[in-house]
This record gives sequence, C-alpha cells and structure tokens, in this order.
Amino acid sequence: MRCKRTNICALAVAWVTLAMPILADGARILAIFPSPARSHQIVYRAFMHGLIERGHQLTVMTTDPFAADHPNVTVIDWSFAYQIVHDNFDVVDMKQRNMNFYQIATQLRSLTRLFLEAQLAHPDVQALIRSRDAHFDVVIVEYYQFTPMYAFAELFNAPMIGITSIDSMGTCHEAMGNVMNVVAHPEMNHKFTRDLTFLQRVEAVLSNLVIKYHIMPTDFATFDRMIEQNFGSNMTRSAELMQRVDFLMINAEPSLGYVRPILPNTVQLGFMHIQPPKALPADLQAYLDRSEHGVVYFSLGTLIRSDSLNQRNLNLFLEVFKSLKYDVLWKHDADLDLNGTTNIRMERWLPQQDLLAHPNVKAFVMQGGQQSMEEAIDRHVPLVVIPFNFDQFGNADKVVERGIGRAVWMERLTVDSLRESIIEVAGNKRYKRNIARLGRLVRDQPMRPVEKAVWWTEYVIRHGGVDHYRYPAARMPFLQYHYYDVVGAGLLLLVTLLAGLYFVLKWLGMRLLHQLDGAIAIGQGRVHQALKEKSL
Repeated sequence: MRCKRTNICALAVAWVTLAMPILADGARILAIFPSPARSHQIVYRAFMHGLIERGHQLTVMTTDPFAADHPNVTVIDWSFAYQIVHDNFDVVDMKQRNMNFYQIATQLRSLTRLFLEAQLAHPDVQALIRSRDAHFDVVIVEYYQFTPMYAFAELFNAPMIGITSIDSMGTCHEAMGNVMNVVAHPEMNHKFTRDLTFLQRVEAVLSNLVIKYHIMPTDFATFDRMIEQNFGSNMTRSAELMQRVDFLMINAEPSLGYVRPILPNTVQLGFMHIQPPKALPADLQAYLDRSEHGVVYFSLGTLIRSDSLNQRNLNLFLEVFKSLKYDVLWKHDADLDLNGTTNIRMERWLPQQDLLAHPNVKAFVMQGGQQSMEEAIDRHVPLVVIPFNFDQFGNADKVVERGIGRAVWMERLTVDSLRESIIEVAGNKRYKRNIARLGRLVRDQPMRPVEKAVWWTEYVIRHGGVDHYRYPAARMPFLQYHYYDVVGAGLLLLVTLLAGLYFVLKWLGMRLLHQLDGAIAIGQGRVHQALKEKSL
C-alpha cells in the first residue's frame, strides 16, 4: 500500500511539473545571493537548479559558485567574501566573551558593508552595470536589506523577487505589506517566539523601535552611498527599493511556528534544500551499522566553527561525550587529541542529510540553524540545540515547544545539563514520535517547495510583475495606516466640543449669577424700603 501511495504521489508531482506553463526559449534571470553562509546558499542553489531544469538562462552572483558547465548558466564568483568573514567576524568568540545581541549585530552590520562593497567592485559585476545590451526578465535577490543589490532590478527595469533562506525580518514583512505585530511575531533574533511575558513584550517593542528608527536609517545612509557610487545619483534610494520587491518567497514552513497573516505577494516555502537520501560512503555506513547503542551526531553547522570553541568548552564537550554509552560522531574543523577515547569519531566534513537518514542516529546535537533543523525533522532525528546567535534562539524555542528535542543555553552550559539533555532526547521515544509526526506533516504538500518557487517565479515573469497583488496600505504614511489622523481629528473635534460646551456653560452660569445678584439686590432694596416705611 505504501509503495502504491508513493508511486501515485510521484506521478502527481510529475503531472503538476509538466502542466506548468513553459516559457518559450526560457527567461533571462539575474539571481543575486550576497550572504557568505553556506547553509543559506544551499537553499538558493536548490532553487537555481529548479530554474535550470526548466530551461531558463541564469546569471548567478553567489558566494558559493556551482559548476557552470551548463550553456544556460553564467556564474559570478563571490567566494572571496568568506575570507572577509574569517578576518572580521567570529560568532563563537563573541558568544564566549558574553557579547550581547546588539554588540554582535553592530559587528555584523560592519561586516555586511565590507562584503557588499567588495562584491559590487567585482569586475564582472561592474561590467554588467555598465552593459548597454543586458536584459533580464526578472531579478531574484536575497531579501535581507541588502538594498544596493536591489538596484539591479531598477537598472534593468525588471520585476524583482525577494527570497530568504530563513524567516524574513520584520521590516521586510512590513515593506511587503504583511502584518508585523512585534508582540505576536517577535523579530527572529529574540529568544522567545510566543506567549511573551510583560517584560518580553517590552523588550520586543523597544527592539523594534531601535531597528526602525536607528539601525535602518543608519544602514540605509551607508547603502545609499554605495548605490550612488555604483549606479549613479538618479537611482532610487534604499527605503523605496525595499518596497520595490514584487514578490517574496520565505523559506519558513508554517507548521514549525511561522504562522502569520501574509498577503498574496508572499509565499511560505520551507525545506527547499531537502533531497532524497543517497548511499553513504562505505566506511561511514559500516560505522553506523555496527554501533551497538546508536550514534549521537554533533555539528555546529557551517558558520560556527567548532575549532573556535575555547578550551573550557572543548573539554566540557569531550567530558560529556566520553561519558555516554552512545558513539559520538563529531563534525570538527581541526584535529583534536582524544586521549584514547574510543566512542568519539571526528570528521571535517560529513554528508549530513544522508547521515541523518540512517536509523541508528539517535540524536543530533546542533546550534539551531534552520537548515540543519529541517534536515533533522525530515529524517525524524530528535534534537539537542545549543543556540549561539540570531534565529537560532527562536529555533531552539520551537524545538522545545513542539517536543522534538531539548535546548541548552550556552550561558548555562554545564557537563550535567548537556549530558542529561542528550540522554533524555536519545533515550525517550516521545521525542522521536513527535519529530516523526512533524516530519510527516511538513511533507504533506501538493508540490515540492522548489517546484512551488519555480512556479511563482514563472508567474511573475509571465505577467511582468504582480502589481495586482500589491497592498495599497504598504505605502501609506504611518499616521494614515494606523488611522491616527482620523483618531486625532476625532479627538480634536471632541476637545473642541467639550471646550465650547464649557465656555457656553460658563457664560450661562455667569449670566445666571449676574441676574441672581441683581434679583438679590432688588429684593434687599425692597426690604430696606419696607423697613424704612414701617419706621416712619
């Protein structure tokens, strides 16, 4: 029965794909992905391969160039951006020095300026900017306020599609017209995602105000100088370029907690990079097969290098792993003396998606990155999350809230807390059942996420944009959008009426008192006259 269902699903997907309208000769697409983060780039790469399979002609600017032996693909190599990150940004070191989010964000903003400037200065990019013959039917951009890159859409007079590898920033949602309630939908850098306490709500509101009225204006001033330097003084500025995006694709699956009201010009995807599991290398397959109690897999992802951990934390992890009955497979970026420990195996690289598909993997200890979390959910492997930065805090909260794992905060990381969490997650079948149920839920879709992204891309191309999906209120001034002008006018009218009523009543009261005083005076005069007459 299961085989029949699988065949039916495969036929349905094939039918949907074939039924998608094909653009004659393919469209010319410019795709721009500036982030030097491999876990993010694998999402975009899956999307690009989907477009290539549809016969489109792609020019791709990326920090992770893929083989461009296809005649329809031109790749501009921005891989040098990783060296800029290596020289200027170390998340693990910052976390171990107890730097707060705003200190880390300040350094990240400075880093962003450095790699954007270098990417725009690339000779092939400059040649494209100066080209008089270049034409594109759509420009796809990584939508994280990299506004200098959005100028390409205006340069080529093409519709623009934004895409994110994780949830979108609140300011980006607002630019599209999506509802952004900072209490109901806190920014992804927060450690909380729902049921906020009063102090958490205060923090969320203050954080949003700082972003909107300090960080964004400061960054946009810098980005506007980049735009003018590279595209000319007549180019639209950052604030307007943010709202120029026609369509937004968010790599955030609603069933993981990304439920929010969105407009027709926004689509939620999630799990875009997931591929069917492939055969493992023979030695790795044998290692997993023969593990008596199962394997705990440990990786901090691609952005966070485990060789950046200080000696205290390295010793802590070693002590915990040595004490487990499980074998531990550790993705580590440098050689480490294991002092004869037999249950720990270290590798510099591992085929993570394929590895997690092995039934003998009992738990995945990770940093909370979304792509790794999606892979674990798809492969039904429960999680122990040690978040370091940005969206990882919210992802850790989601893991705990859905009962698919445990979270251990780096600030409170101890041998006992980590050991207890791993033993609980690997040994308690409740976590396995919960993550398997969630995995089945996210798979139950009418088409694969990449196919959905490709369909909407071709929709935008066919119609030359999606102005018919634009929300008029997205461009309304703040006072009008929240109808404060109407409320203000109503309050002014009410105050005017109350003031008028006050002065009328005051005038009537004074007139009444004046008449009363007159009447009293007359009465007193008459009494006085009567007494006088009586005395006579």
